[in-house]
Amino acid sequence: MDLQRISTGIAGLDILLQGGYLRGRTYLVTGDTGTGKTIASLQFLLSGLKRGEKAVYVTVDERPGEILESAASFSWDLQPHIQEKSLVILDASPYFGARSASATEKGIDPQKIVADLGNYARRLSATLLIIDPITPLILPNDATSPSQDQARSLVQLIQTQLNTTNLFTAHLPKMTAQSTAHGIEQYLASGVLVFKSDQIDGKFNRTVTIKKMRGTPVEPGDFPFAILANDGIVLTNCPAGEVSPGDRQAPMFEFFRPSKKQS
Repeated sequence: MDLQRISTGIAGLDILLQGGYLRGRTYLVTGDTGTGKTIASLQFLLSGLKRGEKAVYVTVDERPGEILESAASFSWDLQPHIQEKSLVILDASPYFGARSASATEKGIDPQKIVADLGNYARRLSATLLIIDPITPLILPNDATSPSQDQARSLVQLIQTQLNTTNLFTAHLPKMTAQSTAHGIEQYLASGVLVFKSDQIDGKFNRTVTIKKMRGTPVEPGDFPFAILANDGIVLTNCPAGEVSPGDRQAPMFEFFRPSKKQS
């Protein structure tokens, strides 16, 4: 069976994954704050847009304008793709703010999330979906309630109702000596990449761990990387080969339309 792969957008990583992610699967990028999760998402996005794919990008913790600024800091201009209707950026942050008291009262409904995403994806004919991060969408408002059912329902609905390849970011779960449990989303995803930044002898070392990758015979391991201007994340010790570059409820998402550039 010939499985189609699509580029991760990260130089060196495609080689390790024998061509990239499997089309139609769900992948997770996790790590602490500042390790490169959003950059990895933007590289996957940009790589797809350059191939002529269409994408829905959901931002939860940042405003869409901040996403555009993050991309522009690497000389990646997303505005033409938005204007050409090959990219939609959805802002989920109002759903968790004061504008949506119903979210606190009723909790987050996975079916509503997927229905709203599906509407945008179908109108755009999107083949890629990025949620950055997915963590707030799978955490129940009631801390005593398990998040497993919420996460499983959301991920399974996305996989069965949206014809997209999905990349989610997630906050790295806190580890203690008494608990070694990882987020349930790591078990549900077809592949998991863990981004880390450790300080050793006064120097910061960035690595990405290929924790699992279903359908891809790759040895789990830690691979050093750098974040470079214009290129973003680049694996520094990658195998030789060709490298790929980069009641009426409040609405779940807020559509973002960038202001036109002044001529």
